[in-house]
Amino acid sequence: MTDTDVQVFVSGTWRNDKAARYAEAAANVGALIAEAGYSLACGPGTGIARHVIDGFRSVSPRAGVVRYYLPAESHMVAVGEEIQDGYDEIIQTNLDYPMRNVYQVGKSHGLIVISGGDGTLEEILPALIDYRLPVAVLKDSGQASAGLEALLDVFPLWRANVCIANDPGELVQFVFERLPASSPVSDATKATRVVKSSTA
Repeated sequence: MTDTDVQVFVSGTWRNDKAARYAEAAANVGALIAEAGYSLACGPGTGIARHVIDGFRSVSPRAGVVRYYLPAESHMVAVGEEIQDGYDEIIQTNLDYPMRNVYQVGKSHGLIVISGGDGTLEEILPALIDYRLPVAVLKDSGQASAGLEALLDVFPLWRANVCIANDPGELVQFVFERLPASSPVSDATKATRVVKSSTA
């Protein structure tokens, strides 16, 4: 990641069956991120990430790249998550899932959520509390969406950085309007970077 690379993280279920109903919304979000010239951070190419990546790569030419942030391999094996095609870079964090989730949020400048459960909520909370990122969530798309709506009643100050809507375009616009023109990123990490040429 360069000092001027602005990155949007898209989060959601990694299970293909649960992601299928949100495929169109996710692909639209991916295409809009690519058209805007931003980079995409996501999971390793399954579930929601698969649809977002396909939308992102449908845009050509594009300035941004696709980055996967991976937990330690042993943790992926334990849950059956596999690396799929579609990435330009892999960031191997060597962390467990909860720490990986926080790490990838901290390396991004905005978060868009389409589906997901407690693992996705685990990404939303540091985005709002620690990193003050704009967070846009597809309404009624899962437990993470419902959980955040409930939490906003308890923490109303979060509302300024949150958009919950049914329209993917509205979600993207909310995040884009709050992204920096550029943002320096620290390299003081234990992550390992693997670079691969674009597959599409």
